[in-house]
Amino acid sequence: MDNLARVLDSEQAFLEYGKIIGSEDRYFTVETDRAEMQATKSVSCLVEPLPGDTVLVSQTASGKCYVLSILEREDQGPTILVFDGDVDLKAREGRLRLAAQEGIDLVSAKDTALISAQLSVNSVQGEVSIQHLSFFGNFLQGQIQKIKLIGQACDSVLERVSQRVKRCYRQVEELEQLTAGQLNYRVKKLMSLRGKYSVLTAEEDVRIDADKILMG
Repeated sequence: MDNLARVLDSEQAFLEYGKIIGSEDRYFTVETDRAEMQATKSVSCLVEPLPGDTVLVSQTASGKCYVLSILEREDQGPTILVFDGDVDLKAREGRLRLAAQEGIDLVSAKDTALISAQLSVNSVQGEVSIQHLSFFGNFLQGQIQKIKLIGQACDSVLERVSQRVKRCYRQVEELEQLTAGQLNYRVKKLMSLRGKYSVLTAEEDVRIDADKILMG
């Protein structure tokens, strides 16, 4: 008897078809065969209803009305998923893949974080625009056919620099200054220094050693 009383006291819900004719904030105006009603979207209905959509509506005797699902859409426009709070997509086993024919956009008003044991990016063409970038790592390796850098200043603080090139061309318009503890140049064939004025100054000895020395 107690179970029967609880069943009789429970609020019943009625299902019917309707059409979205308007929306304001989180409420949708639904037109059914009986009347127009104000409904909210159920939690399980992820797709945002648009005007003209045919929907399935649940209404209780107390006046609560919910849009359960979208059945048909007249104009095939964008499908919008709207959530009120934080959203977590989890795949307990396997992989999570997002695929699109035209493109994928990730837009955030605040921060975006990527955390992974390994990251791979493959693209034919890419463009990155960052106002301030900080990179921290242990090893950087790249294979690039051509590099072109344009900037106002470049500061590097390194313990060791090793370069091996086939040809090197450098043009300095104003001043080039080198300060070193020791300077050693080794040339296999010809070493040529040309300038309008040349000054060689040493605090102690200047040594020139060759089989033949031509002056003038």
